[in-house]
Amino acid sequence: MKIPDKVNAYCRKCKTHRLMGVKQEKGGRRSGGLNWSHRRMKARRRGHGNLGRYSKKPVTQTKMASKSSKKIDLRLTCPECGKVAVANKPRAKRVEITRVL
Repeated sequence: MKIPDKVNAYCRKCKTHRLMGVKQEKGGRRSGGLNWSHRRMKARRRGHGNLGRYSKKPVTQTKMASKSSKKIDLRLTCPECGKVAVANKPRAKRVEITRVL
């Protein structure tokens, strides 16, 4: 997927449309498993407290195929105020930021 290095986008801080610079970032860490309820279920599976319905091990899906592409994470930087906005784009195997003349 080819993406131009300058994109006309809306800046929430300036409240205007501007030509913003585009930069690709690495994806952030997933939040799954870090919140309180996930930690509680893990502890119950290990045997702390009343086991109840959490005593069974989770079902693993062996036939689940891995995804062939990842969601790209783009950062748009406003040239006036320097505010950085995140623009999530669809999945792509390869991303190329091209220079627009």
